[in-house]
Amino acid sequence: MDPNAKKTALRSITYGLYVVTSASPSERGAFLCNWLTQCSFTPPLIVMSVENEAQSLKVIRESGRFVVNTLERGQVELASWFGRHSAKVGDKLAKRVLMATPSGQPVLPEALSWFECAFTAQLPAGDHVLIVGEVVDALLIRDGQPMQLSETGYKYSG
Repeated sequence: MDPNAKKTALRSITYGLYVVTSASPSERGAFLCNWLTQCSFTPPLIVMSVENEAQSLKVIRESGRFVVNTLERGQVELASWFGRHSAKVGDKLAKRVLMATPSGQPVLPEALSWFECAFTAQLPAGDHVLIVGEVVDALLIRDGQPMQLSETGYKYSG
């Protein structure tokens, strides 16, 4: 297989861009996610891919819940902040004004919308793990166009 052809082909897959947040009794996590999709109507399920070494994965497992915050077109600076590794910047939610779901999970007020998920399953997937979550709550904060990975110039595939 031609590695450049593989990389180019995989980078042609379209993705949204989201900030996933979670809080356990002892810590919080947040990361920029683009490998995410709905996978069931009944019950409403999503699946997302999380790096095996991500600090947020530990928090999601401990809390049993996570929130997907939908970013708006043009929020590249916000996306960039959450794309940084927590080992370098610490708690990415520190010094941020946050909202909370009724269950107490952190929400970004800058998001277009959010949906909270109960962590229901996981499956190893190479250097990532697939997390399945059941949507248990949601809120539309405002209308707008969701951000797509392609507008940022980021390359997270291939």
